This record gives sequence, C-alpha cells and structure tokens, in this order.
Amino acid sequence: MINRRKKKRYAKKGIDTQRVFTENNQVFVKNIASYKANPKSEWSPITFKWVSIEKVQDCLVLE
Repeated sequence: MINRRKKKRYAKKGIDTQRVFTENNQVFVKNIASYKANPKSEWSPITFKWVSIEKVQDCLVLE
C-alpha cells in the first residue's frame, strides 16, 4: 500500500499596512520610498478624520 500525502496550498497574500503616528491632532505616515533610499525616517502629514461607525453603516448599500 502506498501512503501519499496531499499537499495543502495556502494563500500567502498579506495585509497591506502603513506606519502612522499622531501629534497635536495631526496624523503622519511614513514615506516608504524615501525609507528605502535613506533609512532615516521621513514622515508626511495627511488629512485624516475619524468617522463614527453609524455614519459608515449609513453609507453601506444593503441588498
């Protein structure tokens, strides 16, 4: 009798993330392109606004 094992295949797609920090109610993101060229951190401010879950749910399309 031949004992064969099936190979399991798993998706190896990761979650895209980005480093951020806040200071004085301003959100900053790390500039990835500059980090690869220069290991010193370079941060850029972005426009960011918290939205309540209720507002997000109101925008969802229900079928």
